[in-house]
Amino acid sequence: MIKFTVLLLFFFVLFIKKNVCWSDEVHMIITAIALDGLTDKERRILNRILLNYKEDKDFNDKISASIWADHLKPNEFNPFYPNAVRRVEILDIFSDWHYVSTAYNPTKINLPSYYLNAQKGKYNAIGVLKHIYKTLVQVQKKAKYGTFFSYNFYLRFFIHIFADLHQPMHAILFFNKNFPHGDKGGLEITLSYHNYMGNLHHLCDNIFNSRKKRWPLINTNDAEKDAHLMMSSYPPISFHDRILNPSDKMNFIDSIAGESHELAVNHIYSHFPLSTLSKDVPIKVNQHFVLKLKELLNKQMIIAGYRLSYYLRDMLLNVPDDL
Repeated sequence: MIKFTVLLLFFFVLFIKKNVCWSDEVHMIITAIALDGLTDKERRILNRILLNYKEDKDFNDKISASIWADHLKPNEFNPFYPNAVRRVEILDIFSDWHYVSTAYNPTKINLPSYYLNAQKGKYNAIGVLKHIYKTLVQVQKKAKYGTFFSYNFYLRFFIHIFADLHQPMHAILFFNKNFPHGDKGGLEITLSYHNYMGNLHHLCDNIFNSRKKRWPLINTNDAEKDAHLMMSSYPPISFHDRILNPSDKMNFIDSIAGESHELAVNHIYSHFPLSTLSKDVPIKVNQHFVLKLKELLNKQMIIAGYRLSYYLRDMLLNVPDDL
């Protein structure tokens, strides 16, 4: 019986490692940073919208709303919530919205055009963010426009996907002879560090297991405290022109995706044997690689939060007064 239980736990751990999004903890900290940059009026508008979402009672506060988009997806690798606090969702139709598969093909294998042009699609992170931002800004406070349902749907997805786009592995699809259809954003690349093994995408999502807390086992107050600690360590001036309020926010979404892609190329894949990389052979990484990547990912969290406040402000100030 003991051996059987150990075996079950082993497979459970393997499956857990196939998450494909920033962890709940990371999303909540990013949102807390963004909210700190809003005025009291803007936060009141957002709170009013979130509290009037009747379809889902679990994520109606200003911090946990950021993880609603992930908890809509079928969580096949961790299917049961503690104490059955929530039913398992089945909405997988939005899964492609969380990333953009910009091709990285350093060994120049022959690729079909749909891989080369994947970042131009409408139903990926870039297209969805642009659509939501444009739609909500163009409302321009017109009376009788929008409902609590539509505003919740759009704002919750925007907050979540905007954060996702700052995770480098959400903006790249690596190809070589062993990955003719891509590495699924690093999900098929295994890293080996000391006695631990895990897939590259997951390790970036939870910053090498340093931020892996998940709802409901996470406190929103703790997320806010961590956000303030991170902001004190990395105030806006630390990032110079990387967090200036962009004059063209639509095109800047493309820039964010391009920036994340380049970070993945220059700080992650540059350490791997690109011509022989495969899903069958784990890549050994050292402490220097892990520490530098953790630093980069933590900075991406903070930058995402600072930038998100600019976009939220534009959308919230155009919400009709009669909503």
